Amino acid sequence: MKIRPPAIFSFCALIFFCVFVYLAQDWRMQARLYPWTIGVPMLILAIVQVILDLKGVKAKQSSDATPMDYQFSQVTDPVIARKRTITMFSWLVGFIFGIWLLGFPIAIALMMFTYLKFQGKEPWVLSITLTVIAWVSFWILFVRLLNLPFPEGLLITWLGLGA
Repeated sequence: MKIRPPAIFSFCALIFFCVFVYLAQDWRMQARLYPWTIGVPMLILAIVQVILDLKGVKAKQSSDATPMDYQFSQVTDPVIARKRTITMFSWLVGFIFGIWLLGFPIAIALMMFTYLKFQGKEPWVLSITLTVIAWVSFWILFVRLLNLPFPEGLLITWLGLGA
């Protein structure tokens, strides 16, 4: 049993999830639901990872040592990689801006539709159908069943369109 950098990192993650779960114990049930739902499985996985790291167990390396099961190519042109990275971060920043400006319930539908239609180049019918299904699923789960409040966006507040 040797203490190596991966074991130290895993131990720090274990401490984080212990604190994460412990601090939520005095919260009301609705607020405690998320930290416990995420924290307890992560706590179990962190314990397993610390044990594996302390024992020195390493992942088996395949002959080609690819990090995923399927890759299009081993090398991507840096110009294309930079363009893809900028595109994805632009979508992310746009989504965050949409949440701030319109609120999460509106921004999630808008983001889903615009991404499917303009980035994915999907047909109108498929884009609208998938957006409606995703938004209704979101609304049923988070708004109706879990009763999670989502703040109104800045624009909605300014225009006085909120509830």
